[in-house]
Amino acid sequence: MSASFAPTPLRQTAVSSPFWSLIQTSMRTRTLPAIIDSLRTTGRAYALTWTKDSAPSTPHPFWDSDVYKTLEACCYYLMQTEDKDLRAFVDESVKIIQEAQHEDGYINSYYTVSGIDKRFTNLRDRHELYQLGHLCEAAVAHHTLTGTDDLLGPALKYIALVSRTFGPNEGQKRGYPGHEEIEIGLMRLYELTGRKECLDLAGFFILERGTRDEKDEIYYDHEARARGGDPYDAWSAEYRHFYAYPRDYGYQQAHMPLLEQEEIVGHSVRAMYYLTAASDYALASGNKEVLAAVKRLYASTVRTKMYVTGGIGSLERSEGFTDAFWLPDQEEGGCAYSETCASFALAVLSQRLLRHELKGEYGDVLETALYNTVLGSRAPGGGGATHGAGSGGVAFYYQNPLTTFAGHGKARSKWFDVACCPPNVAKVFGLLGELSYSYSAQSNTAAVHFFVSSECRMRLPAGEVVLKVETGLPWSGGVRLAVSAPFAVALAVRIPGWARSSYTFSGPPGVEGTVKDGYLHLPARVWTGSAGTLALDFPCVPRRVFAHPRTGKLEVALARGPLVYCAEGVDNPGLPLHSTALLLSAPLGEELAPEQEVAGIPGVPVLVAQGRAVDERAWEGGALYGDGLERAAWGEVRTVRMVPYFLRANRGGDGAMQVWLKRI
Repeated sequence: MSASFAPTPLRQTAVSSPFWSLIQTSMRTRTLPAIIDSLRTTGRAYALTWTKDSAPSTPHPFWDSDVYKTLEACCYYLMQTEDKDLRAFVDESVKIIQEAQHEDGYINSYYTVSGIDKRFTNLRDRHELYQLGHLCEAAVAHHTLTGTDDLLGPALKYIALVSRTFGPNEGQKRGYPGHEEIEIGLMRLYELTGRKECLDLAGFFILERGTRDEKDEIYYDHEARARGGDPYDAWSAEYRHFYAYPRDYGYQQAHMPLLEQEEIVGHSVRAMYYLTAASDYALASGNKEVLAAVKRLYASTVRTKMYVTGGIGSLERSEGFTDAFWLPDQEEGGCAYSETCASFALAVLSQRLLRHELKGEYGDVLETALYNTVLGSRAPGGGGATHGAGSGGVAFYYQNPLTTFAGHGKARSKWFDVACCPPNVAKVFGLLGELSYSYSAQSNTAAVHFFVSSECRMRLPAGEVVLKVETGLPWSGGVRLAVSAPFAVALAVRIPGWARSSYTFSGPPGVEGTVKDGYLHLPARVWTGSAGTLALDFPCVPRRVFAHPRTGKLEVALARGPLVYCAEGVDNPGLPLHSTALLLSAPLGEELAPEQEVAGIPGVPVLVAQGRAVDERAWEGGALYGDGLERAAWGEVRTVRMVPYFLRANRGGDGAMQVWLKRI
C-alpha cells in the first residue's frame, strides 16, 4: 500500500523533551502499573481463563478490550524503554489469549461464560467485534515489538472466522458492530500484512452500516427480532437510557450510510473510530467518496461541535453529539460530557487525515485535544487535600467539563466500571514519535506536525534523514530544527494556528519557504551542517479567545500557546468565579507559579488578568429575582489568576473552576 504521508515508525524517534519525558516516564512507571493492578484486582486480566463452570461471576461484555488496550500501550513503551514488569504483563496476557482461543478462532470471555451459542447475536450492544478490533491493534503492536506472530496469529485466526461469518454473500450475516473499532484493527492488519481479506472486510463493515431494506429497516432491527425483542417498543428492555427513542440508530452512526451523512451525530467515540477507519480505508482503496464523507463529518465536528479544549460530545445521556454550536460548559443536567476517549479518538483521526494531505487544521486539532483534554484527564502529580491527593499518574477523568461550581468539584477516579479511558491515555502518549513526524515517499518530503524535543531518523527510499527538534513548548515557543540529509529532500513544518500571524522563521541563506494550508513548505535540497539548521519562533503570549456567536457564549477564555487556561478557586480565594467578569481593556500578564511548579509540573506560567465580580449586596433580602442587577454595581478590580486546564483539580480548594468567564 502506498500512502501520501506515512507516520514515522515509533522506534525511529527518541523523545528528549523534559516536559514530555516526565509524562512518558510517569505513564510507564506509575500509570500503566496502576492500570495493570486494576485489571488484576477486578478479574479482567484473567477473565479469558474462566469457563462457564469455573467463573466466579459473568465478565462484563467489554472487559477483554481493557486488557487488549493495556497490552498495546505496554508494547509502545517497551519499544522505547525496557521494563520487566510491563514485559511480564505482556507475556502473561499473550499466553492467556492464546489458550482462550476456541478451535474455530473465537475469543471472548463474556460469551464463553454466559453461553457460546449466543455469540454474534447482539452486535449492537455486546461489542464482540469492537473487542476484536482492539485485539488486532494489540497484535500489530506486539508483532512490531517482538517480531513474532504469538499474538498476530490468534488475531488473524479470529479474523478468518469473522470473514466467513459476515459479508454480502449468501449465508453470511450482513451485520456490523454497534461500537466501531474492528474496522481500525482490520486496516492496521492490512497495513502490516497486506492481506486483502482484511481490507475487504473493513470496507464491508464501513459501507454496510446504515443501509436499509425494502421495509426501511436495518440489520439491528432483524437482529433484535431474532433475540425475541421488538425494535419498535419504546419500553423494551432492548433500549437503554442513551437512546432518545426506539430505533435511534444515529447513536451508532447507523441511521444512514456513511456516504449520505452530512452532520456528525451519535456517540462521539464511536463516530471518531468510524471516521478513523474510513479514512484509512479511503487511503488504501483510493475511494474518494469515502474520503469526502470523512472530511465533511470531520468539519462538522471541529467547526460546530468541539469545545475550545478539544473535547467533543456535549450530552451525557448518549455520550455524544447534539445540535451544532450547543456546547454547555457544566456537567450538571447531563451536559458537557466531553469524554476522554472521544478527544483521544479525535486526535488519532486528525493524525490519520494528515496522511492524506498536510492541512494545518488537522494538526491544530490534534495539538489542542492532546494538550488540554487528554493530558488533563490524568492526574499529573500529587494533589491537595480535596482533589488529586496521592493520585499522581494513577487517577483519571472520564468526563471533562469546562465549569465546576464551588462545593461541587469532582476528583479524578482510579478506575471505572467501563474503563476504556485509562488505557487510551497511556496509549496515545506512548505514540508521541508517530504523532510528531511523517514522510511522503512520492513527494520526497519530511513533515513535522507536533513539536516535541526529539530526534527522528526517517528512512526514505534515497536514504536516512535525521531531524532533530529542540523546543521549550508548551511553555516557550522557540523551535530549532536541525536537518541532516545527504540527498535532496523537501520539508514541511506546521505553523500552529495560534501563531500563524506572529511566527518568525530563519533558515540557511537562500532558503525561503511558502506557507500553504498552515504548513511552511521548504523546497528539496541537501541539508548538512549549519546549512541544515532552521529556527522558528511561535510567540507564547497570553491571548483572549472568543466563541462563535451561535454558541451563545458571550464570555471570554484565555490561552497561551497550545494551552487553554482556567480559573480555579484555589488560586482566587474569596472571588466568586461564576459572577466574575474579565476586563477586556486591561492588559494580560503572566507570572511563574510561586512554588515553581503546579501539581508536580515545573515551570508553569500562570496567567494574570483583571476582573470584577458582581456586588451581591443588592440581593441581601433573599429574593431570587428582581431589579437588583440594575442597582448592583461591579465590585472592586481584582486580580484573576489562571492555570492550564490540563492541570485543573490537582491542588485542593473548593472545587470551583471555569474556562469561560464573563467579560466587560
